[in-house]
This record gives sequence, C-alpha cells and structure tokens, in this order.
Amino acid sequence: MKILISCFLLFSIQIFSQSYLNILFNNGAYKNAPLSSLQKITLNPPSGQISFCLADGIIATENIADIRKMTLGDIAEGEPLPVEISSFSLLLNGTSVVLMWRTETEVSNYGFEIERNPDSDTGNLWKKIGFVEGSGNSNSPKDYSFTDINPPSGIIHYRLKQIDNDGKYQFSNVLNIEFGIPLQYDLKQNFPNPFNPATHIAYNLPTEGFVTLKVYDIVGREVATLVNENKKAGSYLVTFDGNNFASGVYLCRIHSGNYSSSIKMLMIK
Repeated sequence: MKILISCFLLFSIQIFSQSYLNILFNNGAYKNAPLSSLQKITLNPPSGQISFCLADGIIATENIADIRKMTLGDIAEGEPLPVEISSFSLLLNGTSVVLMWRTETEVSNYGFEIERNPDSDTGNLWKKIGFVEGSGNSNSPKDYSFTDINPPSGIIHYRLKQIDNDGKYQFSNVLNIEFGIPLQYDLKQNFPNPFNPATHIAYNLPTEGFVTLKVYDIVGREVATLVNENKKAGSYLVTFDGNNFASGVYLCRIHSGNYSSSIKMLMIK
C-alpha cells in the first residue's frame, strides 16, 4: 500500500507540476511546496518517516505518525495570510490626484474600493469613487494605482476599502492631501523604489516655466528624457520605463528656472 501511495504521489507531481503538495499535521500546522520543486518522495516504514527530496538538493524528513493528511491543490494552504498593504501614498498630477499602493501578500483579495471624504471627521461623507480589481491569491508584491480626476479643491481625505471574495472587508489608513498650486519646487523620490521595470516620478512647480526632467546612468550618460517643455504651475507625475535598460542605479535630474535637484533610483530585474 505504501509503495502504491509513493507511486501515486510521483505520478501526481508529473501531471500537476503547477500545483502544491499541502501537508496538514496533527497539531494543525501546515507545510507546503510547489510540486515542480519535488524530485522524489520516499517512505521508510521501519523508521516511520517520509522524506521529500527537493530540486535544490534539500531533503526534508517528517514522521508519518505526525501527518494527518496530504492533499494536492492550486494554492498553498495554511493559515490565511492577510492582504498586507505595505505602502499607500498620494501624489498630485496636474488637475488629478494619483493614489498608489503596494501589497506584499494577498489571500482571496477581490479588490479595492477607493473612498474620498472632504471632511474625515464626518463618517457619512465617505464616498466610493472607484474600484481596482485585486490579484486574488499572491505571495509576491503587487503594485496598484488609481487616478482621481478633477477632485474638489481644498484638503481631501482618501482611504482604501479592501474586500475579500467572501464579502469581508477592512479599511486602510486615511491619507490627506491639499489640492491646489504648490508653494515651492520639489522633486519627490520615485515610487516604487527599487522598481522593475517601471517607476513613477512626481515633481512640483510653484510657477510656470520650462522644465527638463532626464534620467542618467551611474556614470552620467543620459538614457532618457521624460520632460522637455514649458509647464504651468502645478504638480505632475511621469513614468520611467526601464524595460530596455539594465539593472542598477540611475539618477533623475530636474531643471526649471534656477531650481535643480536629483534623486537616485534603483532598478532590480
């Protein structure tokens, strides 16, 4: 019987190489591994152990008596991971406000409702202004964005309502921004950073003028011109796509009138 079980598991690995082997222990804990990473599963009845030989040469051994069940599935099972929002920021871009956020992990994430409130102390003024679909289940970082076009002037408050597939939800922290003409020049740090392969760069102009925004490699060679034109006073957002460039440190430099500033950006592919 145990030989048949081993044959079945090895046969399953070959067929369902994109699935997971999930092991539930008697104490309720889970361990799992992609089937594509398993080379061999060996049962040793005299010792009461089962060994899992992984593609990287690691051999994991468990006591058979400690295992309640082993199953195959499309996702890695276990204690559900929360939808972890690791960053949430706002940027002005001309006459719009851009919301950007990143998740580190997602489980059953249906998506995000974007809510706006001109007065955060008045709960019934929160209003849904958009929706961004989630990634469902993910163990890798995901970047999201939403643009609020022509919002009302003054101080505006935003929050995210993250919704699970079963309808449960939770709110992010509340961010606020003052919508209007900025008081000073400012070149903001790119987001995300590190990035792969695209990143966003925001800058503020308190007065109208000619603007150049360029990207240079670490030895000072110009690799991209993002802005090279006259701009009215306001806040702007541009995107640098590094798809055709190598990993490494890049410099982004802005010039407008007597103002000049630069930031360092790190691309990791």
